[in-house]
Amino acid sequence: MKIRSGGPTTKSDTTETLSQDANNGTEKFTFPNGDVYEGEYKLVYEPFLLVKQGKGTYATDNFDVYYGEWDNDTFATGDIHIKYNNDAQYRGKIDSNGTMNGLGIYIFPDGSSIEADWVDNVPFANIIFKEPLGSAWVVKDTTKDAITFSPGNHFWNDLLSDESTTHSTESLGEGEQN
Repeated sequence: MKIRSGGPTTKSDTTETLSQDANNGTEKFTFPNGDVYEGEYKLVYEPFLLVKQGKGTYATDNFDVYYGEWDNDTFATGDIHIKYNNDAQYRGKIDSNGTMNGLGIYIFPDGSSIEADWVDNVPFANIIFKEPLGSAWVVKDTTKDAITFSPGNHFWNDLLSDESTTHSTESLGEGEQN
């Protein structure tokens, strides 16, 4: 946020005046467009800027909320938690531009999720899709524009994972089919 040239002041909920001695601190700031930042900041004297620096929460005027660490007014390259205004969420790695790059999980409003290694906001590798009740789907194919999942057979996967059960690999005879 730019600080007026008449002195280093900014709009805050506590109506404090920031002194020239304040290099950093924790505060809540409201921006002219309605966005709100609450967290750690630092004061940059040339060209008189107040920047997000350290841990903080940034809420946009359309109710997207970003929880994480900031570095010189951009996203620090680390983990962040974003709650979107449609109840979707993202938890994971992003780059300084806010692009999903690295390990992360996107949670849809219905509770289903995609966990993956992301590249430029696209799930790229190690992709796991889970239904709202937790059943994982198998990735059949990935292309530049689409990911194809197979629901698999959750009943047989659960049954086969139980080592106390005896399994037959013989085919059913014609009279035994359902």
